Amino acid sequence: MLRRALTLLAAATLTATTVLTAPAQAVIVNLNFGPLSIGEYCAAKIHPQAWLGLYEASGLRCYTPQGSGLIYRGQGDPYLACKHLTTDVIAGATRIAGDGLSCQAVR
Repeated sequence: MLRRALTLLAAATLTATTVLTAPAQAVIVNLNFGPLSIGEYCAAKIHPQAWLGLYEASGLRCYTPQGSGLIYRGQGDPYLACKHLTTDVIAGATRIAGDGLSCQAVR
């Protein structure tokens, strides 16, 4: 009888602990970055002189401004740019107005 009571008590304690420590629901938040922020990724990962990044229809492209124009320095990956710009877990990356980058972060 005592063994049954101890088993029941242990099971009840384990259940209560599980309920109290259940993880919270994950939430997806959008983190938006403009050309200068994307440029940080470009300078670090694509070309050291690139400090402007645009997420154009053709992809994420890195540039160096010169005079009234831009010098193309290479193409980057939007997902990797998000990973570079935030420590959050990234679920996806999309293009936003102004050739910016929106990172869907899991929190």
